[in-house]
Order: sequence, then structure tokens, then C-alpha cells
Amino acid sequence: MCNNYDESLLERFKEVAAKEHLLPTKVTDFYKKKVDKEVAAIGIGGPLYKCVYPTEEKLSLFGPGEVDDFVQEYNHYPVEGNTDIVRQYPNRLLFMTTETCVCNCSYCFRTIKLAESGDILDRIKNSLDLLIEYLKGQPEIEEVIVSGGDPALVPVSLLREIFTRVRELGIPHLRLHTRSIVYNPEVLSDELIDLLAEFDVRLVFHIMHPYEICDVVRAKIEQIRKANIRMYNQHPLLAGINDDPEVLKLLYTELDNMRVRQMSAFTPDIIAYSASFRVPYKRICEIFDYLNYNSSGWVNAIRLVGAIPPGKARRYNITNWDQEEGIITFEINGVPFEYVDFPEELYKKSDKKTLLWKKYK
Repeated sequence: MCNNYDESLLERFKEVAAKEHLLPTKVTDFYKKKVDKEVAAIGIGGPLYKCVYPTEEKLSLFGPGEVDDFVQEYNHYPVEGNTDIVRQYPNRLLFMTTETCVCNCSYCFRTIKLAESGDILDRIKNSLDLLIEYLKGQPEIEEVIVSGGDPALVPVSLLREIFTRVRELGIPHLRLHTRSIVYNPEVLSDELIDLLAEFDVRLVFHIMHPYEICDVVRAKIEQIRKANIRMYNQHPLLAGINDDPEVLKLLYTELDNMRVRQMSAFTPDIIAYSASFRVPYKRICEIFDYLNYNSSGWVNAIRLVGAIPPGKARRYNITNWDQEEGIITFEINGVPFEYVDFPEELYKKSDKKTLLWKKYK
């Protein structure tokens, strides 16, 4: 490990993670090389470091309203006794194919669930049988989203079985989400790419910051593009990682150059140990208003949404904003929800020279 890392901080987090059932630190060699260069240049706490390693603030900063499962996935299990099938919306559902990731994100909103459950490959075939039986009685479902964990780690033979059986029901759309593109592009093997192309699966990346993109990543994305696979990107907006319009403009421009469509940016979930990543809603609006007024439509044509129990909340869903109490009321399909905003006094606006250290150093 680079000598500039704080070993005592990493050890303290290891103890907290074991006690609180959080995801432990897990970083691929491919990504760590990028973090090492960042740490050597600016010290710990930069945007890539914060994606995968704990900071002092992660251990010491707490905000209001934090819970283990903010979006309440446990209320959206349509098959009794099964937690691998999640349906929150009428026309689509999630199929959780693994709870293993290529690399553990420090900001993961499923940190408690993934840390406690362990890998599910041993039971996935049973869950697949349940999924198929459930889908037979749900003709309104038109898309199955293969998620996890990182489903790119699932054996290609098992993914083929999932895709085949879902398509046999006449369901037209398949989607697979992965962050392996930046953590270890080799996970997206030739065999997996061929499979995605064969079944016309939409591939959604989770690229957080422009410095996650290097020549190796670009080459892999070009290989996927040549296979005629539709590629998208979505990410949360996180303090200390990408909470600045210049960072987002660089990221979205790079993605557009690679023919990757930026789909959504999410407000961070209010979960345990998330305060160091959260951004006040007023600041979030400022970032995207600036981006919208200072970039072309092909850069800023994205959705700013917040995942809340009733669904995906947008600004037009706000029915009341009590800034004094820090409560924003969203209403989706007639269902109101009180969102606990992150206090501005706890938020430290990110330094652009840190977020974009290669440009400003």
C-alpha cells in the first residue's frame, strides 16, 4: 500500500465494519493504482479514494434520518419468503443475482444487506424458478433488471439461463447494472459481451468521476460499442466525489464521446454511515441548475432523481419545502413522503482543486 495511507484509520474502520455489519474495504488492484496516484498527489480523501476507502468523516459524521434501508426494499418483495425479487414499479422489477461485488463502494446504499447476506449463487436457481412463475401472472411487466451486488460476476452460463427463460415469456427488455467497468474491466469478458449482444441487454454503468476513465476503460467500452450493445450510465451525487458542476460536465462529456448515455443522477440515500457523502438539496439544485445553463443539451439531458419509498422523486414532485425544519415533502402518485434534508451546517462544500486535482495541481 502507498505509504501515504492512514493505516490506523483503515484499522478503525475494519473494527467498526465488523461491529456494525458494514461492507469491509475491498479494492481491486486495477482501481487501487488510480487511488495510489491520487493519494501521492493530494493525500487521502480525494474523490477516487473516497469511493472505496473510509475517511475520518465517515466514522464521525452523522446526520438526521439515517436508517439501514432508506428505500424500504423489504416492502417490495412480491414473492413471499424471497428477497431476490424486488418490485417497486408496475412495469419492471429487479432480480438480485449475487451479493458479491468486484470492489466494495464506500457509499453503497445496500451496505447492511450485502454485508449480512453473503453470496447467493447457491440459491439463485431456486429464485429464478420463483421469478419465472411470478412473471407468468404479471403481463404488465416489460423489463427485468439484473442487479446485485455486481451481476457481471455471475457465471455466463447462469446469466444465459436467466436471459433465456425471461425472454421465453415474451418480456422484451433486459437490463444489467455493473460497476466492474471501472473496478476491473476484464470482468466484462468477450464471452459476457457476446451474451449481452445476443440477448440485446441494455448495459448500465455506475461511473462516478471522470478520473475513473482511463485508456483501458475506454478500450473496453469501445469493444462493447462495436458489439452494438446499448450503454448507459447513472450515479449518485456524492460530497467529496462529484458534487460540482465542472466535474459532472467533464464526466458527461467523456461518456458522450464514448457513446454512453448518461441516464440519471441520484440524491444519496439516507442510510447509516452516509453523512459524509450527503449533499443538501439546495446545493444539489444549484449544481444542476448551473450545469443546465452552462452546458449543451447532450451533456445535461439527464434526470435528477431521489430514490424514496414511494418511487423516484424529482423536483416537480415537491409539494412543500420547510427549510427551517429541514423537511422536503415529495408526492408521487398521491403518496406523500417527508424527506429529511441534510443540514447545510454539516456540509462542507468540496474544493474543486481537490475534485479535479489533475487539472488544478
